[in-house]
Amino acid sequence: ILWMLAIVPICYSLDDPEAYMNMMDMIRHWGYPAEQHEVITADGYILGLHRIPHGRHSDANSSCHRPPVMFSHGLGGGPSMFLLNPPESSPAFLLADAGFDVFLISHRGTTYSKRHVTLAPWDNKFWQFTIDEIVKYDATATIDKVLQLNGASQLYWVGLSQGTAVGFMTLADFPAYNSKVKALFQLGPVATGGFGKGLISLVYPLYRVAKPIVDFYRMAFGSHEVAPQISFIYRPLVRLCLAFPYIGPVCNKAPQLLMGPSTRTLNISRAPVYLSHTPSSTSTWNGLHWGQLASRRKIEHMDHNPLENIQRYGQEAPPPYNYSQIDVPIHLFWSKSDWLATQEDIETVLLKELRKEIVQEGKEIDGYNHIDFFVATDIAETVYNPITEIVRRQEKDMCER
Repeated sequence: ILWMLAIVPICYSLDDPEAYMNMMDMIRHWGYPAEQHEVITADGYILGLHRIPHGRHSDANSSCHRPPVMFSHGLGGGPSMFLLNPPESSPAFLLADAGFDVFLISHRGTTYSKRHVTLAPWDNKFWQFTIDEIVKYDATATIDKVLQLNGASQLYWVGLSQGTAVGFMTLADFPAYNSKVKALFQLGPVATGGFGKGLISLVYPLYRVAKPIVDFYRMAFGSHEVAPQISFIYRPLVRLCLAFPYIGPVCNKAPQLLMGPSTRTLNISRAPVYLSHTPSSTSTWNGLHWGQLASRRKIEHMDHNPLENIQRYGQEAPPPYNYSQIDVPIHLFWSKSDWLATQEDIETVLLKELRKEIVQEGKEIDGYNHIDFFVATDIAETVYNPITEIVRRQEKDMCER
């Protein structure tokens, strides 16, 4: 007991003030301008949309061109995934300083998108959505809102993990939006997730075995919230990791059991910030949809049941997403060390679905696991400087850094 009492003040002294900030405060904390907007979808969800209109050292009144870029986050994350490090290694800050008008979408059910015009988040009906609804309602409405706010006719899309799938699926199911997206930059691109390695690979056989039980539960009890932010549980664990050097390496390696081995530097001092802003909620239906995609290794809509499928799709089986409808340049950033967005998933499924002429030369990054695409300390050099260079070749009047 005395030992536990002794470590409490040590652990709490290692806290980071950003662990207790919301996104607006995090952005302003580093000297950047911040805006928060609402996007109301056609089915009534009220989504948060954050904006960093320019860099911290930029002239807000400059007449130079700031092309809009929209970040789309991963499953179990939220828009704050792109703000977790100091400016020199946070994706959103890097692109704001590079001359972009930065927008961060919040998919329904995540921390900043837990509102609805008629439903409350404790109502099971609120959570009756999958990636299909995120595509159909959230992505389309947010693209339109971003273009309205910026005044441009096209935006650049930066997707991460599930956010890459949302980008692909949106342009596949709603081809008119191809004219509103100038390019897709897809980080850790996921087609189905069906070739995962490590602990992730154990989920797929479990899903197949448990599917009858899961289907019964879904029909009987509907959909629920999954992985809410529970900071009061995560923070004490992080403080222990920081307080005792011999525990630190174990804490640093733990994420690699899920996401893959990493040779890159993780800023472990930022762990309180990481685990105060992630994970973020989604629905059980969305998780089940990903289980379906992974187990079947097919990119298709949610398989509800034959009767409901007929009502939704006009056929008993869920239709595939037709990636041949995508008609914008695609830039893929991936790594062989990524155990979630694996090389097999990219080559066996994704590249076979996409038209060859729109896929630009991909960039393989040595030693990156799945989370390195948003928290590695060298992310400017490996990912965001190359993105900026590609865009600058097209945007001749773009603001300087």
